[in-house]
Amino acid sequence: MMMTSRISYPQGNRRAQDLPVYKKAVEIFSMSRELVRLATADKNLLDMSLSRERLDRISSSLLSSSIGLAPSIAMVEGSPDPLMRIKSLRFLQQETGKLQRYCEQIDSRLGHSKTFVKRLQNEIVQFRKLQSHWVGRLRELN
Repeated sequence: MMMTSRISYPQGNRRAQDLPVYKKAVEIFSMSRELVRLATADKNLLDMSLSRERLDRISSSLLSSSIGLAPSIAMVEGSPDPLMRIKSLRFLQQETGKLQRYCEQIDSRLGHSKTFVKRLQNEIVQFRKLQSHWVGRLRELN
């Protein structure tokens, strides 16, 4: 039988950087950056996005999506405007879905580093779970 641990989120004056979901977003960005480095022979973002190679463009999109996760979490936590918070939450959900699709596309095109892609996919699944708990906590507070 698998035991699940309860995720605790700070109450009151909370810093986004202290949230488990934020930390996981930063981890996903770091892993995405490493995967892209391996997949594209360390090309820079501009070269990847302008490349004719499909793997380069997908890698560029993966990196662009992953870099936006943590700032969006900080925006939700720091914004007093409920519409901005909702918009940021929707953005997070969309980008998380895109990350999964980019990983699948990279996995199908990459001959090496497939285990790294699988690890990143597992981290994205964990991020979705943390995101769900975090959104539930936000609803309780509002």
